[in-house]
Amino acid sequence: MRIAQTLVILLSSVSILACGESNSRPATRTGEVGSTPVAASPATRGYVMARWHDEIPDAENAGDCPSGLNVTEEEYFPEQWATWMVERLRQRDAGAYLPWDDPRLPPDACQDPLAQPDPGFLTLDGPAIVHGLDLDGEDSRLGLAEGASCAHEDFAGHQGERGIDNQAWRLMGCVRGYRPNDLMDRLHEGNVMIKEGGFALLLEISGMDDPENDDEVEVQLLSANHPVSVNAVGELTRQASYTAHASARYHNEIAKGRIENGILTTEPVDFRIKVKQQTMDNEFWFRDARIRGEILPDGRIRGLIGAYWDMENMFSTLNDQWIGKYHQGRNAARSRGFMCAGIYHAMPRVADGHPDPQTGECTSISTALHFEAVPAFVIRPTLAMTD
Repeated sequence: MRIAQTLVILLSSVSILACGESNSRPATRTGEVGSTPVAASPATRGYVMARWHDEIPDAENAGDCPSGLNVTEEEYFPEQWATWMVERLRQRDAGAYLPWDDPRLPPDACQDPLAQPDPGFLTLDGPAIVHGLDLDGEDSRLGLAEGASCAHEDFAGHQGERGIDNQAWRLMGCVRGYRPNDLMDRLHEGNVMIKEGGFALLLEISGMDDPENDDEVEVQLLSANHPVSVNAVGELTRQASYTAHASARYHNEIAKGRIENGILTTEPVDFRIKVKQQTMDNEFWFRDARIRGEILPDGRIRGLIGAYWDMENMFSTLNDQWIGKYHQGRNAARSRGFMCAGIYHAMPRVADGHPDPQTGECTSISTALHFEAVPAFVIRPTLAMTD
């Protein structure tokens, strides 16, 4: 009997010690090797973007293009394109392929933007009501800024607010494929940016003790090294695990932020993301980006990112597209309704951010991106290597 009692006491002591050790062990960071969804710290939360696209206003608020829409190369150089198209179809029927930089066409301005003259690109110069953020803290007006560097006219917002910075809509607002209910708007509706097998985009929030009110959080955007996971009906799988991209280039600077009445806002930081979609395999570079998102009761975050898109990077991502060894920028521009030479010459006219210290000319274009993030687990490969 004494032996049995002694064994019970010893086993109880071991159990108490084990429980004390487990409870005193610090919670691991989301995605750290050895962590599980149950053990992850509630103050660090991971997300994956379920929606991500630029702003295209609805038809009622998009603004007018009184001079019409921009022309394509096919319309600007009709004789050369007609000759090339006959040969392209003949080659296709014979099982061959005719490249888009064939000498029958004019020099390819999508690869060399100075290869063609400025065709007179049409920007959206009138009023519109758009979603976006006030990035510079000013209600900029052309009439009040004559001679000023990077003078531009801000938009109005949907709540009557002024000062919305989204010069990207001035650039693309009179391009057929970017008009409401046209090509790009339909692609956004179908969410192809997320679902077509490219790199997932991750978000991590540290220090979020209360999703309703928290005066100090840290927010980081990261590219993943693999696509999103979707369920049988095409919706993103919640609480899936994603490994951050192996390159630290896509682990962006941490932004300081706060949450007030369920609204997350962050201070501006630069970020780069890896994007792969259809013929596009590029890096996007946004400068002084800030987030404004609503934390919903079901754990999602939905809102806007306002940023300045580096002008050279914007031109590259629009036009530097490939299928194998064949450049597809000219084809992409044609399908969306613009000329690469036109976009190139128009960009400096609408640019409103990051003046060059030597010339004073702006080098970036304000833009607005819609996003929706769902809960996920972020795995960091550098931590895995350390362990």
